[in-house]
Amino acid sequence: MKIDGNDDIGRSAYADKSPSRQATVTDEFKKILEATVDRSKTQTAKIQTTPQPDSLGPIRFRPRSSEAREAAVERLDNLLNLLDQYRKQLADSRVTLRQIEPLLNTIDKEQKQLTAVLKAMPDEDGLKDIVHRTLITTSLEVVKFNRGDYIPVN
Repeated sequence: MKIDGNDDIGRSAYADKSPSRQATVTDEFKKILEATVDRSKTQTAKIQTTPQPDSLGPIRFRPRSSEAREAAVERLDNLLNLLDQYRKQLADSRVTLRQIEPLLNTIDKEQKQLTAVLKAMPDEDGLKDIVHRTLITTSLEVVKFNRGDYIPVN
């Protein structure tokens, strides 16, 4: 038994495709692609490199004006005067530790404010060493008072 008609099915599948039509589509695409590539070659942008920053240190406020320096000296003088009052009250046997405590709290606040000023001062400033030593003495006195070193023993 011979089946006829299979050849017609194969021919009908290949009959719709025309080689000339594919060539024209491919040629048009090729022309568009080449034109686009040529355009992109002529319009190449220069790539700029980002400059590398020097070492990024912390940003600090450095008082450079004489007013800022005078303000630091004024704060230091105020703290030293408070420490002198504290010394006098500790030496007076009539003054209780409860009466000294508000003055010590004021000294502690001044110490914290002067610490912020110390961080902003340049290292080569001679005043920085004086402020640093005063802050060490102040913090030591605050610790001694809070620890109870001045409680009288009976």
